[in-house]
Amino acid sequence: METAVCSSPGTRNWRPYRGAVRYPLQLRVTVLAEGQAYEALTESFSASGVLLRLRQPLREGQQIEFLVEIPAGTLEFSVTAAVHCSGRIVRSYWNEGQPYAAAVIDEYRFQ
Repeated sequence: METAVCSSPGTRNWRPYRGAVRYPLQLRVTVLAEGQAYEALTESFSASGVLLRLRQPLREGQQIEFLVEIPAGTLEFSVTAAVHCSGRIVRSYWNEGQPYAAAVIDEYRFQ
């Protein structure tokens, strides 16, 4: 279980509180944003958000949709699950020349 540190932003030990457990899942997805398709790889997934590694950057505030297939045997699923997610980019950054985007999942449904 994750631990939250409740100190204030800007202090040495501050970390943002994470309300959901993150799973390190690397799954290929196509992200739709403003009528464009972007290839991405998930870095981590939770019930409330996803971290995406992209080929092209997305900007904060963009609305997105994507369909992710979670293979059988992953996260205790006995069958492959397809999940349609919609949300918005809340953080966008570059790391070692690679664009990343963190998104909040506002809505999801199993297909």
